[in-house]
Amino acid sequence: MPTGIEDLPFELLERILSFAVDDYHPDLPKALTSRNAFLKDAALISRQFRCPSQAALWSVVRVHSVGTAKKLLSSPVLGMYGTRHLDLAGVHSGMEGLSGSVAARVLAKVRGVQILRLADFGRLSLRILDLMTAFPDKPSVLVALNVPFHLRELRLYNRSYGTTILPVLFHTCAHSLISLTVLTGPGSPSYSSLLEAFPVVAPNLIHFGLQHRPTPALLELLRHLTRLTTLECHFAVDLAATLDALPSKPSLRTLVIELDFNLQQAASILLARLGQPVLADLRMIRIPRAPDKQEFREFGGQELLERCQERNISVEIGQTVAWRTRLFQDE
Repeated sequence: MPTGIEDLPFELLERILSFAVDDYHPDLPKALTSRNAFLKDAALISRQFRCPSQAALWSVVRVHSVGTAKKLLSSPVLGMYGTRHLDLAGVHSGMEGLSGSVAARVLAKVRGVQILRLADFGRLSLRILDLMTAFPDKPSVLVALNVPFHLRELRLYNRSYGTTILPVLFHTCAHSLISLTVLTGPGSPSYSSLLEAFPVVAPNLIHFGLQHRPTPALLELLRHLTRLTTLECHFAVDLAATLDALPSKPSLRTLVIELDFNLQQAASILLARLGQPVLADLRMIRIPRAPDKQEFREFGGQELLERCQERNISVEIGQTVAWRTRLFQDE
């Protein structure tokens, strides 16, 4: 029987709270170190309180090798605890990744998945999400498929998928999916299936990330993003066309943009639209990697910073990098 939080010793509660409020991101090495330290401390307090430790252990599962998959599948407690974040890497990752059949076995066993990351699987098909059935990847058998989870966040980092996998995923998670990140570009054979299925999930999305330059067909579909509050754009994305394609009803609160050689262009695009309905409710511009504020101004961001300050829009820079080594001003 799982232990209730009221039965936990103070020392364990203290560690759980400390771990919960930390700046935690599963992709950062320091997060893994912090998590392992927490689990060790929690387990050492008393053997009686292993249940909360196990729950924390299973909440984020990363399987990037066959060896790890075998250990996971042989675990006697697999499926007893919910896995909030599942990260699987395929054989095309340049390391010992998973085959489609092994990934299918892992997906069949875990429970409670809310965030799914499928990376470097060459070409994913419905067999991976078919989950222990022998059906081929054909629309005629879709009604027999059982996807035992309802995702809240999906990151499509593959460039190619089976023609029916995206419609199945999107229809299954139409009412639960609130965050979608797309790397699949127009050159992918599965791009047409993305366009076909996108309107199914778009009205429910509050976060949308674009990692490629969208085609006019996809831009046309962005009008369905009626609840969108966070837009994330790679530096290759046509920022002007993307913003102009969003619904005119103001809902966007946070804009995340990657900047490289396009600072002045991105700044001019944003300055021209700060007074328009699409950015009327904007409260934050987040830049994952940029120089410090002084250097940012030197490379064309001065007016943008001033206008954002006037409109109470915070500009947040995640990682400070030096641009002087690869950007040169005209003499």
